[in-house]
Parts: sequence; C-alpha cells; structure tokens
Amino acid sequence: MDTKICLDTDASIEILKNTLKAYELLDLIKEREVYITTISVFELFLRETNLDSIEKLLLKTTILDFSELCARKAAEIFKDLKRRGKIIPLRDLLIASITIANNCTLATLNIKDFRNIKDLKLLNF
Repeated sequence: MDTKICLDTDASIEILKNTLKAYELLDLIKEREVYITTISVFELFLRETNLDSIEKLLLKTTILDFSELCARKAAEIFKDLKRRGKIIPLRDLLIASITIANNCTLATLNIKDFRNIKDLKLLNF
C-alpha cells in the first residue's frame, strides 16, 4: 500500500464539501501521509467562498512545490502524451508531474485526464 497520497483539486473540493465521496476518500487515506500540490492550492484559491475551509485543509496536508525535477517530468509527460494524441489540460499535467516526482499516488475523480500518464499511480475511490 502506498503511504503517500496527493490530493487532486477535485478530491480536495469533495473534502471541503463533506460529500459521501469525501468520506470514502478520508477512510482510505486515514493512515497515510497526505499532500497537495501548489497547482491545486492555486485552483482552490480561485474560489470566491469558503476560503477559511481551504486554509484548514492545507493545515492538514503537506504542500508540494513545482520544482525543476517536476518541470523536467512535466516536459517528458507532455511529449509522450502529444506523441500519442492524448493531450490533457496544463494544470493536470503539472499536478501529475509533481505527484510522480514526489513518489505519491494521486487521489482524483478525474481519471480520464490522468489515466494515460505513464508512471502515475491513481487511487480509486
């Protein structure tokens, strides 16, 4: 079992909304180290409301930065996806590269954008 889980933005939003999916996810990750990317932090703070709940969520996670290693991984992923005709949104590409570079499993509801990325481990919930 992978111990490091990185929350995608959509998984974070589920937690913020206290949905049934959020409870399923929280049950799956309760014994694991939980991370979030700076890209997801950016996406969450685009919201106009519930900013306090975002701050509380961030206190319970470790924030992963977009480093040079992540940039190199993102370029590698982009070229592979482009070659195969499977381009995904830039933000998702950056989240995936940070997740891989930090040896995490990505918790996401957006499987379609991430399933074609080699070496990316996904948590189904």
